[in-house]
Amino acid sequence: MAQNRRRMRPDVRRKQILAASVRLFRTVGYEAASLRDLAGEVGINKATIYHYFKSKEEILFCIVDEVGESLLGGLLSARRKASDPLEGLEAMIRFQIGYMEGHLEEIKVLVEEQKGLGTALGEKTRVTQGKILELYEHTLTECMEKGLVRKVHLATAAFSILGHINWLYQWYKPTGALSLKQLTDEIVSILRNGLFLGKDGDEG
Repeated sequence: MAQNRRRMRPDVRRKQILAASVRLFRTVGYEAASLRDLAGEVGINKATIYHYFKSKEEILFCIVDEVGESLLGGLLSARRKASDPLEGLEAMIRFQIGYMEGHLEEIKVLVEEQKGLGTALGEKTRVTQGKILELYEHTLTECMEKGLVRKVHLATAAFSILGHINWLYQWYKPTGALSLKQLTDEIVSILRNGLFLGKDGDEG
């Protein structure tokens, strides 16, 4: 009976394994991490991991896929709530930076370790990430059609936004000189005035 009371619910154990995997992959890298190391982090036998995941690759896929789906859902929600596309674009940027604050380790794993996925699983994660890129491109197109921004090359502009945001995990520290809101305001200002969001009619 005591053993049954200590048994962790499958969904809770699965989340525990994923959380430990994020920490391990972030610390030593996906390739260097072993399932034995992971089992030690969680405090379970290596064989127990196979009750929840088929392989180390599937664990990495679940981490990357969960981040991608969460980002896509949040970005779609931010865009739908906005009254115009420029407001929507800014809301999307602010959401994505805010998401990063609470998921720094997951973002690092996504950016640096996704290459460890094989062709099949890698393609699945790229579908979601492609939808995120398309959402930014579509929103920028709406902005241009309404004369809210100057004309830009869509892919370049969208990748510039994502590049600004995704690189933050390398240097952003919650204890740094700028609060997250201040940092977000700075980035939005740079994008608005320096790259492509100026309203001065400049066609670039």
